[in-house]
Amino acid sequence: MRTLLLLVILLSCGLAGWWGWQSYQQNRPESPATAEYLFDFSLPDLDNKPRSIMEWSGKSLVINFWATWCPPCRHEMPLLQQLQDQRSDGSLQVIGVAMDNLIDVKRFISQTGITYPNLYGEYEASIIAESFAEDFIALPFTVFVLPDGEILTFWPGELSAEKLQLIVAEMDAVVSGNHSADQARDHIY
Repeated sequence: MRTLLLLVILLSCGLAGWWGWQSYQQNRPESPATAEYLFDFSLPDLDNKPRSIMEWSGKSLVINFWATWCPPCRHEMPLLQQLQDQRSDGSLQVIGVAMDNLIDVKRFISQTGITYPNLYGEYEASIIAESFAEDFIALPFTVFVLPDGEILTFWPGELSAEKLQLIVAEMDAVVSGNHSADQARDHIY
């Protein structure tokens, strides 16, 4: 009887979580970001050397907040690696920001073959993510920044290949002068 009760409770919690996530996905915020421009922040890299995000200014940036304990984060990382590999011309840079400890991050990165730069910071990284958007609620969380530092948009939750491709295409359209940032945001949402 106890096992059945526990099973019913777990199933109810799972359904409630699924319903909440579906509701959130259908009601994503219309405002793309709280911060309008990339602000300078520094976190250590995997060699424990402090790195400023401004080292990568002047190119399109995809800043992905993630953690080793986050299944959706781990699932989307190969997409981000593929994007980085496709953009070997240097016009776009993917940067991971792990909300995790150095040991776990290094172990995970070494097992996956991720080559784009990764920074880490448990508490510090979460404060930075919250500075981008007031409604930052979960990982993964990705910020898309134009070469002039303007934040085009952010994406809370796991990116699909199609959504990543759309956002990057809109970033490219802004950079090439074919769209304004506002037009690109309209196409993204």
